[in-house]
Amino acid sequence: MWLLFSVLAGAFYTGENLVMRYLLRQQKDAWAFSFFYSLVGALITFPFMLSAPVIPHRADTWALALTVGLLIVGNNLLIFKASNYLEASLIGAFSKLRLVWVFVLGLLFLHAPFSWQELAGTSFAIAAGLVIVHNIRRPKSGNGVSLILWATLFNASIIILTKYLLGSFNVGSLTFFVSFLPAVLFNFILMPHAAMRIKKLFKEDPGVVLFACAFGTFANLALNQALSLHDASGVLIINETFLILVLVGEHMFLKEKEYFWVKVLSVGLAVAGAILIEVHQ
Repeated sequence: MWLLFSVLAGAFYTGENLVMRYLLRQQKDAWAFSFFYSLVGALITFPFMLSAPVIPHRADTWALALTVGLLIVGNNLLIFKASNYLEASLIGAFSKLRLVWVFVLGLLFLHAPFSWQELAGTSFAIAAGLVIVHNIRRPKSGNGVSLILWATLFNASIIILTKYLLGSFNVGSLTFFVSFLPAVLFNFILMPHAAMRIKKLFKEDPGVVLFACAFGTFANLALNQALSLHDASGVLIINETFLILVLVGEHMFLKEKEYFWVKVLSVGLAVAGAILIEVHQ
């Protein structure tokens, strides 16, 4: 079953990235989209949570859950804003740099054993980012790269903290209480002129917004379910390789054919690096 959920997560991930890029390349409001992403996620995952609720009673667990929720808001905003400037395949390739931070943090703080194979995978992930930075010269592309670089730091922190919280929540409760519900509240509180911006985005593209958010919700649910059934390495390898389908869909359906061979090279390096790192785990 873990393989089925891993494939589903990769498929939903592909759909989410392509629809999100279609919407946000029109310079839509990343703040408002982040709110809808979390709201739709909370609504969809609410029944899953209710079917088998696991509610911790420790205050420090809930404090950590809120911290993760705040990090998720920051991560979403950075990625969604980067989607204003960069294609989905480039964002996916550059996002693999989160594996670099996990590798470095593991060596520094978790005293993880050093591995030449993992170092090689990390080098491929870095090379994928360098290919993008060196070859793509467009107005505002530098902004997109900077945003994704910061997002990789946020994402690495979220991965580490989420793994810890899985000891206190089950999949449905974790996805609802940690991944989506806090982000809804933080998004609304922190967003300037929240009500006006939310109404404006929903009025302009309600179908596309809901479609992208639903893809993201089911991608999160399927990935968390797969991780609960199998080790992270096997699950993440399958998820990472779906970046190739993101590139194909972007080329065929979004008609974003600029720098095609640069994208092929960066995606290939990113996937190879991810596989080397995850196989080592």
